[in-house]
Amino acid sequence: MAGQQATQAIHCRAEVGEGPVYDEANDSLYWVDIPAGHLWRWSRSDRSMAYQSIGEALGSVALIDGGGFLLATRRGVLIQPSWADLPRLWLPIEPDLATQFNDGKCDPQGRFVAGTAATDPRFTGALYRVDHDGTTEQLIDGIGMSNGLDWSPDGEYFYHVDTLSQTVQRYKWDADAGVPRDPVAFIEVPSSDGLPDGLTVDAEGCLWLAVWGAGEIRRYAPDARPLGAISVATPNVTSCAFGGPRRDQLFITTAALAAPQTGRAAALAGDVFVVRTPVQGQAQRHFPRRDIPPELLEPKLSEL
Repeated sequence: MAGQQATQAIHCRAEVGEGPVYDEANDSLYWVDIPAGHLWRWSRSDRSMAYQSIGEALGSVALIDGGGFLLATRRGVLIQPSWADLPRLWLPIEPDLATQFNDGKCDPQGRFVAGTAATDPRFTGALYRVDHDGTTEQLIDGIGMSNGLDWSPDGEYFYHVDTLSQTVQRYKWDADAGVPRDPVAFIEVPSSDGLPDGLTVDAEGCLWLAVWGAGEIRRYAPDARPLGAISVATPNVTSCAFGGPRRDQLFITTAALAAPQTGRAAALAGDVFVVRTPVQGQAQRHFPRRDIPPELLEPKLSEL
């Protein structure tokens, strides 16, 4: 990996691109532009791309089994039955606080775990778990800025970034209860070196961490040893996810926000990059549809 450089894959100029998710069923990549409230889609088959405006800040997206999207937004959790439909609010979460959802993913059991970030410094964020039937539990509170998260391949460990504390925490994951326990400061990024942002865990249990400001995705062994880095040609790297037919391509999102104003780094800021890796990512986890209220999955347009 030493000296490996990611290449530009998709020109989209996202203000804050985040949360990439690869859908193996239709060979497409989805990601969000958080402040713009855009859900993006790129199809490998014809290299086409498009976005939908959700109408509010959009922190992350998860795929629903059988089609559709679960969206973590300013108001809470929304359901979008298909690409052609408008989303409908399912679960209001922190509606009266100056917070909004940020990164989120499905756990190995298909439950959705996502955290919030404060839009007012008087508030802090929290981490939530959404069960298949919509039951919601707060898992952790007092988070500066909840960000990247993922699980080890055996489901034993849960990793979670608090960007403002400059750390990736590792927890023992109680799979039955869906609760993180026994936190350990796993990775600490010096403030002079950038900000830890999104992450993914590969099939070997290694972490791939996006470092905002450093223009890098850094890989760490399961014991936290640094193993190398992927360079990106614009500094504000936000997240990454494995995809492609063999799950050996790492797709990397970036942000135009606070990027350089001139030069190549400016021209590429907010785009999606890709690099082929010697390892594979884990299989994609979907949120089950069976317990979602049927009226939220009806394929019809409705007002937000």
